Amino acid sequence: MYCLSRKASRQAGYTLIEVLLAVAILAVVLTMVSLTFSSTFRMVETVNEEQAREHQARMTLSVIGEDLMAARRHPRFPWTTRNGEHEGQPADLLAFISTSHARDLGKTLETGLARVLYTRNGDSLSRLIMRNVHGAFPQAVERIDLATGVVAFDLRYYDDALRVWVDEWDEESRKSLPRVVLIQLTLMNSRHERRLFVESAVVSAQFL
Repeated sequence: MYCLSRKASRQAGYTLIEVLLAVAILAVVLTMVSLTFSSTFRMVETVNEEQAREHQARMTLSVIGEDLMAARRHPRFPWTTRNGEHEGQPADLLAFISTSHARDLGKTLETGLARVLYTRNGDSLSRLIMRNVHGAFPQAVERIDLATGVVAFDLRYYDDALRVWVDEWDEESRKSLPRVVLIQLTLMNSRHERRLFVESAVVSAQFL
């Protein structure tokens, strides 16, 4: 009777080695699951960040392109460019007259003129706009940061007469606006990876 009871007790319980082995296996499984979830979360964050960066770049290039397509010549506000650098990277400046916002506001060409300026400020690309420049009382300058994480902002201008690309454009000496503007915007993500976005805009200028 005693021997049978002792044998049954051993069969029903677990030894210390068995318990430690089970705990070790469980720890390994939990570690693997944790690493899998962590890797998945990082991948999702990376994809979301890339999508946000691309959306920001495309929206920025779209805004610049719309302004350039509606660019106009003006005797008081000539097309102004500067081929600049910031920390060894392109940081160009461009200012011109545009009527791009007049369509949304329902204004005429005369009252819809606005002076638009694009410039890189540190790691941001800013759009400054002074509305109603043709009127007696131009409005105050508005500033919008279109993109952050900007590494480079590089502009090139196509001379239709000479069929060459140039880094700067002098409207007074050329007596015209460039036919096409090539926009190159480089953004950096949180992992210090750079990506170049390129867009070209045709300038359909009308002389005023």
